[in-house]
Amino acid sequence: MTTSTSVNNTSPITKILITGASGYLGQHLIASLALLGVAPSRSANNSAGKDIKNDGRHEIYCAYNSLPTFEDDLNDFLGLASDTTSRLHPSISKVVPLGNIDFSSDDYMAKIQNGCGGSVDVIVHLAALSSPGYCENNPKDAWKVNCPLELYRFSLEVGAPIIYVSTDQVYEGTKKFYVEDIDETLPVNVYGRTKLAFERVLLGKDPLLNEREMGGSEVCREHVTNFSKIASPLKNVDSNSSQRVPKSIILRSSLILGPPTPLKNGCKKGSFPSFLQFIHHRLETGQSTDYFVNEFRSVVFVEDVIDSIRHFLNNSLGRGSEDASAEDSSSVFNMGGSTRASRVDMAMAVANHLKLDPLSINGVIRPENNGGCVPSPPD
Repeated sequence: MTTSTSVNNTSPITKILITGASGYLGQHLIASLALLGVAPSRSANNSAGKDIKNDGRHEIYCAYNSLPTFEDDLNDFLGLASDTTSRLHPSISKVVPLGNIDFSSDDYMAKIQNGCGGSVDVIVHLAALSSPGYCENNPKDAWKVNCPLELYRFSLEVGAPIIYVSTDQVYEGTKKFYVEDIDETLPVNVYGRTKLAFERVLLGKDPLLNEREMGGSEVCREHVTNFSKIASPLKNVDSNSSQRVPKSIILRSSLILGPPTPLKNGCKKGSFPSFLQFIHHRLETGQSTDYFVNEFRSVVFVEDVIDSIRHFLNNSLGRGSEDASAEDSSSVFNMGGSTRASRVDMAMAVANHLKLDPLSINGVIRPENNGGCVPSPPD
């Protein structure tokens, strides 16, 4: 879209692919990288090009599915319309939207490859079917989208590590503050199982899920079997490759909260960018709303998530074969805040902060065995 002349033109160009670019986290991440550059420890006060000689040059490819306002909104936000001044950081050569990337289709990977010129240097994978209810009712779609084996195959072919935003719903949720290397994964719904399965693909583990993790579901067992048959040959490609195998990062995120999306028309028609905006709307309109008192989340601020992604993005881009200290295996990190809050705690906090009447907040107990609702980890 635009080319920077503020960075030495001999600097190598690196390509960053972001999937799920039109979503809540995707929009915030693109805005941060495009305006502040890719190098770590950036701030608004250091966005004018200081020390950019160490930032290189970067192209950002933004894969998204069907949000009709995304490309125009992105151009407007970044100042790439014909009658505006570009806001791109000097190290960002261009930002390229790649539309109609549907992970449930058979041609999504061909579209991505065509759009980014056949290769990228690192992949930030945010795309997902993230509604547990939809996943529960549409397990075939959930497995196809949330366990994208062709994306993994592509990463192996071009040597691009994947920074994968997974979910804390890979845990059963029966205790506080899970620890990656200690606590057992035991997802209670289809969404959590599909996300965990792709973690296992990136980690080169087999089977993708064990019997307990499948929860006795025959549908899940069928999908695990099918996906394992496809993933196993990829594992062999990984182990037999003469090239340096890309080492992925898995970030198990808790509920992400923060300000509205930076693009003016949001991330999905008729929905709220994050749970905070939903609460604000319900309070402002005085609509009586039930919030669980016994479902807790270690909520995480969207800017902290972006800082985490930026850290690993820089590690991936700066890692060379001569770097003996680099990680030699894929890694998993839990990504949550230090505050454990129930849904009603969050609603009351918003009401107090905005000085809105809390009378529309109804604290209710989530019934045992989910009471007909989609299974969800209680903590």
